[in-house]
Amino acid sequence: MARKNKKNLKKIIIIVSIILVILVALLIVLVNNNSSSGAQTEKAKINYSNKKEQEKLQDLYEKSESQRMETYCADFFKLIDDDNYGEAYKLLYSDYKENYFPTLENFKRYFEDYFPKDFGLSYTNIERLGDIYVLTVNVKDTVNGSYGHSFDMYVVIKETKLNEYVISFSRNSAVEEE
Repeated sequence: MARKNKKNLKKIIIIVSIILVILVALLIVLVNNNSSSGAQTEKAKINYSNKKEQEKLQDLYEKSESQRMETYCADFFKLIDDDNYGEAYKLLYSDYKENYFPTLENFKRYFEDYFPKDFGLSYTNIERLGDIYVLTVNVKDTVNGSYGHSFDMYVVIKETKLNEYVISFSRNSAVEEE
């Protein structure tokens, strides 16, 4: 009988050992899954961002040249309207920026001083001159209507590749004559 108890005890020890090994393996798998799910979430964010960027590129690809230039112009002025001057400033053509807006503060002050607080854009003409596009844009004060400060300006855009461009504009157009 003592022999039978020893055999049973060995069987129990083996079974418990196998169960412990299985539990440790499951624990390791669970820990790895939890740590990689954070990486998967981060990867999903990157994929979402890339997907959104791909959709924008596809949308631009399907547009005509003039529609792309209008989109670029609208995107630039949307940054201004959203008070995102830093991002808009980065889009300026470097020589133009150096000559007329050497600092971000100069750029921001120009729009605060000379542009209506709420404005709308309409495009009256778009011309291609070599590798640049010149848009004639009507800037309209949307709050004050005909009593507000509205004006026409030229916007010059050079597209280096799809959704990559530099921009400049006739800055004196917005300055009100006294």
